[in-house]
Amino acid sequence: MGRSIGIISIKGGVGKTTTTLNLGATLSHKFGKEVLIVDSNFTAPNLALHLGIVKPEATLHDVLRGDADVTKAILKYEEGLYILPSSLMHKRVNPLRLKRVIDTIKKSFDFILLDSSPNLNEEMLATMIAADELFVVTTPDYPTLSTTMRAIKLAKDKGTPINGLILNKVRGKNFELSIEDIEDAAEVPVLAVLPDDVGFLHSLSELRPHTLMNLNADSTVEFNHLAASLVNEEYQDTRFKTKVKRLFGSTDKTTKQGFNRTVFKDSRFSRTK
Repeated sequence: MGRSIGIISIKGGVGKTTTTLNLGATLSHKFGKEVLIVDSNFTAPNLALHLGIVKPEATLHDVLRGDADVTKAILKYEEGLYILPSSLMHKRVNPLRLKRVIDTIKKSFDFILLDSSPNLNEEMLATMIAADELFVVTTPDYPTLSTTMRAIKLAKDKGTPINGLILNKVRGKNFELSIEDIEDAAEVPVLAVLPDDVGFLHSLSELRPHTLMNLNADSTVEFNHLAASLVNEEYQDTRFKTKVKRLFGSTDKTTKQGFNRTVFKDSRFSRTK
């Protein structure tokens, strides 16, 4: 059985959809996993648009309404990476049927990533119920932190385990909240720190995942580290600047998020033995 992972936030613009797409592409391309990314933002879907898919013949909306089989709605993007899109122009559906759909296809994939609605409603609840575990996407500012804390509380109330936070759009400025500040407030570890990279906008214009276009970008390397922690594999950053940093004792494990990933991986896979 595959693992279903919900990618959530209660605020638009933090990069939830971009995170879903690029984590899925990394798990597939870099680590050879069979991955399905699902647009479970039913009222404002846009995951498929990131890949240039505008009018698919069948969608998740059709599946939930009983008008199409789920296998007919799943599209292959490239080897190992598939997408289940939702309808841009759609009729009302019951989001809480999502879990039943996901459960029927788990055996066909290693990972199913669910791109949730950013609204605190039945759509987000449906993702939490359908997911085995969650990532919460946030940015280093107070307004987003407040909504992140609400999302975490809701997830804990529903009993869905939270793997950690993905801290996005980091510029490295003094006015930004630190990892320690965010972890202290949210009481959840930060597992990835993604720099604010214009490459994401470029890749969007090319309708291609950033991690497949910009292989040596810091953001791509961070996705590689995060994906490695999910599949219990070691990832070695072979870039020259990283080799220089190692000469001075700086490694991924010396960063806060790198340490957290090690703890996450060790705790997760020790339970599965």
